[in-house]
Amino acid sequence: MLIACSHCQANLDISPDLYGQVVQCPVCNGKLKIDAPAEDLPTLTGKPVRHGWQESDHANVNALHAFLIGLVLSVVWLSCMYIPPVRASIGAIFVDRGWVDFAETWFFFWGMAIIYLKFQKIKHQERSLLLNLFPSNISEVVDSSTVGAFIDNIYDMPASMRDSIIVNRIRKALELFEARNSKSETEAMLNSSSAVDANRATGSYALTKVFLWAIPILGFIGTVQGLAQAVSSLNIDASDPAALKAAIGNLTGGLGVAFDTTLLGLILSMFMSFPLALVQKKDEDALTLIDVFCTEKLLPKLNEESGQPDPSADTTLAQAENLPEMVNSLSKAHSTFLENLNQATLAVRQLLHDNQKAATELHSTMAQAFSASNNQLVESQKAINRSFTTATDQLTKSATQLISQTEGELNSSLRRIATGIDSFNESMKRSGVPVQGGGGGGLFGLFKKN
Repeated sequence: MLIACSHCQANLDISPDLYGQVVQCPVCNGKLKIDAPAEDLPTLTGKPVRHGWQESDHANVNALHAFLIGLVLSVVWLSCMYIPPVRASIGAIFVDRGWVDFAETWFFFWGMAIIYLKFQKIKHQERSLLLNLFPSNISEVVDSSTVGAFIDNIYDMPASMRDSIIVNRIRKALELFEARNSKSETEAMLNSSSAVDANRATGSYALTKVFLWAIPILGFIGTVQGLAQAVSSLNIDASDPAALKAAIGNLTGGLGVAFDTTLLGLILSMFMSFPLALVQKKDEDALTLIDVFCTEKLLPKLNEESGQPDPSADTTLAQAENLPEMVNSLSKAHSTFLENLNQATLAVRQLLHDNQKAATELHSTMAQAFSASNNQLVESQKAINRSFTTATDQLTKSATQLISQTEGELNSSLRRIATGIDSFNESMKRSGVPVQGGGGGGLFGLFKKN
């Protein structure tokens, strides 16, 4: 249900389980009381707006009730342990070993109280499976014309039986089917509700499992405490018989605390494990029976095609009356399409022919251009070869002439040098200066010879 906050006018979506309670606005933190709607009023579609009812937690038990029951049972049990005959047999383990045994006893009875209350809830769920949720006097199927009557039948059930998993799940499924007229959406909602209920059932055993873990841990704590007491009693004077006797008594007492607390913790945890497993198995079986009921009893009855005619049916009938005209129109459109297709085909063929012709002409042009280019390339290569040959010949001729000219000039120069040397030698002889090696020896002889 949508309401507006009386303080900040923020729109809030209120679930039915909050009717009659005082809640805090998440926007302005103001407090406001949620009043239940007066009655179901029909909407513009003619279908009533149903707000359901406040649902209690079918999985988790009332923690305060379980706490009080466990506390009362612990007090009664421990009081009975003080009775002399009982204390002489098993009572000493519960009342003479310190605070650890008291805590173990309290946790045990608290956990057993949760298991008992959980068992009562499961029995209530099993009894609700016997309800006649689909009376045959209404209809054998659930469709858009009968779903409202089935929902009203659920709303007319006693309040004590409406607060169960099966009743709430069937009510929500029928209300969804009434609003959506879709079997697949209803089936998806049932599967989602089944998963949510299974998770909630699993989480409801969390505190009991904590007790099942804590009780043996308390026993080990008592063991450590007893051993510490026993070890501390050994610090005595061995020469004093009285002190030695008292120390031995403290030693045995500490060992007794150590062993008895662990023994009591293990026994209590074992006694709690069996009923916990049985109740958990019974809870799983109850949820399975509810899922089977929804699958085998509800879903086969849903008929999303029956009931009141669909408003779109008139439109379909009107279209059916115009079917011949539609056929003629389709025939004309088909003929027009074929003509256009033929024209398009001819245009495509002509385009392909033109493209092929253009490709042939392009190939011929390219071949001619390539041949001409090849011929030009050959002629150019021949001209280059002729130019190279001519240049080589000219270079060879010029080199030969240059060498011949250089050799003649060199011989002429050598002869002039030799003539000059001979003249020099003759001048030296006439002057009376001796010349070593004679006229034809040494370097001068070589020049002259040459």
